[in-house]
Amino acid sequence: MKKMNKDSTKQTILKTAGRLFSQRGYYGVSMQDIADEVHITKAALYYHFTSKEALTQELLVGTIVELKLSLKKACDAGLLPSSKVFNLTKAFLDFKITHPELSLLVSLGFISDEKEPMVQFIQDIRIELTKFIRELIGGIDFARKITYKSIFFISSSLLSLALSPFQNKDNINIVEDFTQLLLSGTEESGKAKTSA
Repeated sequence: MKKMNKDSTKQTILKTAGRLFSQRGYYGVSMQDIADEVHITKAALYYHFTSKEALTQELLVGTIVELKLSLKKACDAGLLPSSKVFNLTKAFLDFKITHPELSLLVSLGFISDEKEPMVQFIQDIRIELTKFIRELIGGIDFARKITYKSIFFISSSLLSLALSPFQNKDNINIVEDFTQLLLSGTEESGKAKTSA
């Protein structure tokens, strides 16, 4: 029973730290902030993690393992190259919603001191993830025509990320217009409505 409680506390700490990092950035969150948010003492936090770096590394390693499984499953579910890319993109966006700590892969590591251990760790994870995705999509022929469905999905994804606080019922029309704009001048623009 005690082990289950310890594991539960550790998972709560990791989840809370991930959320705080996504809101304030890595350097904007202290161990005290995490302890306060979880409602434990700083000493209790250090019982589970020896440092903020150790906490962050465990958080990201676990997240990347889970992300790889999700992306592999999404890629395997697609039969055509276009459906594989569609599934990968959707899986990644869905995963990002439930794992806000992924923002560390973008926000951390673009400082001048690349010798800092945490920055190097993030860069290594980026390289590992990039290689993994390349292996997943290695056999996909990207020279094929882009379908209206894929452009519509990319358009709606981009706009939903940009306009998420302002979403309303008219967004579907905005997505349609944006998709048509992206397809203007291509063979697909004339077939857009029939392909959808």
